Formats: sequence, structure tokens, C-alpha cells
Amino acid sequence: MELQATLQQIATRYNYKLDEIKPGTFRMDIAVPLKDGKFRYQFVYIWKIQEPSGRERIYMNSRCGTYTPQLNLYNILKEAAYGNYCTVTITTDQNADGVPCETIITQAVPALAMTSPELLNEIIYEVAVNADIIEEKFFGGDKN
Repeated sequence: MELQATLQQIATRYNYKLDEIKPGTFRMDIAVPLKDGKFRYQFVYIWKIQEPSGRERIYMNSRCGTYTPQLNLYNILKEAAYGNYCTVTITTDQNADGVPCETIITQAVPALAMTSPELLNEIIYEVAVNADIIEEKFFGGDKN
């Protein structure tokens, strides 16, 4: 599977915005439907990585919010139970002003060789939806 072409097919099919933000790194803006029929949007960042063994993987993540010691990590971890393909973790990041911070993200890292375009779409959507739910519940709404 050629990642860029597959991402473009997914974006076209579901009317998502897709940008190549640097060579080989993509940002897809996923439309998450709300109960009232409106949409909220969540960025998912996607690129290929290679394991030391040579196996290629598709790495993707979506920001939930900036980590602070006041967060209820127990409840965030409980919310992570809804992930079939993705997980919740904390990563080193930068805020909008370029200041280093720790960020809670959802992420998935499927093996490229074992991922069909249909499965890739499902995983990307799950990463976006789970990040959006955590962002809404624990960080006060749509900020990423």
C-alpha cells in the first residue's frame, strides 16, 4: 500500500481535508459527527516509521490536551478502554507557542504490510474520535 495515495482516497471518500505538512508526514482533518447532527473536527497526524528490524509501520496520533498534574488520569485511562486499535499515552510535545510540554494523545501503530485501506480508515477514525472524546471530557472542548 502506498500511504499517500491511500490517505488521499480516504480523504476524498469521506470529504476529509488532507495536508502533507512536511515530506512524508500528513495531517488529516476528521469530521466527527455529534448527536445534534453537527460536526466537530479532529486532526490526526500520520507517517511511516521503520522498526530496527526493518518492518514498516504506520504511526498516527491525535492530540487530546496538555498534561498537568491536576488531570484525573484514572478517568482518562478508563475512557481509553473504548480503543480497539488505539491507545492513550503521554508524549513530549510543544504547545502552539513552541514551548515544550507533555501532551496526552491517542495513537495507533499498525504494521503497514498487514493494514488494508479499509482497516487504515477505521484506525484513523478511531484515533480521531477517541481523542475528541477525551479532549471534550477532560480538556474543556475542541482545541486540537
